[in-house]
Parts: sequence; structure tokens; C-alpha cells
Amino acid sequence: MDLNFDFTEKRVILTVFFCMAFTIANLITVKIININFLGMETPAGVLIYPLVYILTNVIADVYGERVAQRTLVLGIAADVLFVFMTTLILFLPSPDFFTGDAALSFVFTQTPRILIASYISYLIGNLVNARLTTIVNEGKAYASGINLLVLAFSELIDNFVFIGLAFVGVYSVVDILIMIITHWILSLIWTAIAQPFTTMTVKWAEKGKPAEA
Repeated sequence: MDLNFDFTEKRVILTVFFCMAFTIANLITVKIININFLGMETPAGVLIYPLVYILTNVIADVYGERVAQRTLVLGIAADVLFVFMTTLILFLPSPDFFTGDAALSFVFTQTPRILIASYISYLIGNLVNARLTTIVNEGKAYASGINLLVLAFSELIDNFVFIGLAFVGVYSVVDILIMIITHWILSLIWTAIAQPFTTMTVKWAEKGKPAEA
């Protein structure tokens, strides 16, 4: 098996992982995790959510802001398909022996709301992330420290928009604020740990980059 991917194939790989991470994050966000530390609680999407930002960062830095924006659109399109199909199955009749309708309903009736919240927050947070990443890296090598600050700022914006819209009217304002802060802190820790891997991914993606790319 040949694993020596060219520049274009690497873009496809990054896009596939972005779309998968995007959809998984929105699905598992339904679950709220109790951290059991200082009353912290957060949507389970925090487990994979920062990967979306990291991939956006890599794509914007290697392939440019326009490609990053197109990748965001593809991620949203994939999530729309996911929500459409999971909503459709809720309206299809089940045989008497099937006992999973209540569980499916609990999860998948929330995904349209989460999709709308993610659509708005991604357009704001991720596009800000892609724009700032392009600005700070223009004309110089990938800078881990600066990009970590870009991610931190972008994630803070995204957290307020996404968690606020996804859970307004579902949970109390206090619980929503706790989730926003907790999610942001954990995202920063996750992202800081992942920075060396982000730098490695950028270098991997740039190998074989055409001079005009």
C-alpha cells in the first residue's frame, strides 16, 4: 500500500477528517459531562471539538484562507446531511419489538438545534480563525505560540455563540456560562497539548507543495 500522498491528496485527507470531526462534535454535544472539579461541566463535544479548529488552522496555513472557507462549507454540508437523515428516521414507523425510539428521539431531536448553533458559530469563530491564521503567518514560518493565541481567541468566540445558542431555554443561564467557561478552558488545554502535532501536520502537508500552490 502506497502511503506517499501528494499535495492534493493530503488536502483531501485533512478535509475528510475535518468533516468527520465536525459531525461527531455536533452529535456528542448532546451529552453533558460533569467534570467533578469546581462544579465544572461541559458538552462532550469538547473531546473532539478543538480538532476542528486545529484542522482549520492547518488548512488555512498550508492551502490558504479560501480553501479553509470552502472546507467549512463542506463540513456544514456533511452535517446537514447527517441531521436530515437522523431526523427522517424519527418519523419512520418501528416494529413493536424495537425499543430504541425514545433514546433516538432524545438524541436526534436536539441535533437540528445544535446544527443551527454550530452553523452560526462556525461561520463566526472558524472564519475568524482562518482569517487571523492567514494574517499572522503571512510571509513567515508557522508560529506555534501566535497560532495558539489565535485558536484561544477564536474558540472563546465560538464557545459563547455555539453553547449559548445550542442550550438557551434548555438549561439555566448559570449552567450555560459554566459550560462555556469549562469548554473553553478544556479546549485550550487540549489545543496546547496538540500544538506539536499541529506543527508536524503542517510540515507533513507542505511536503511536495508546488511552487505556485
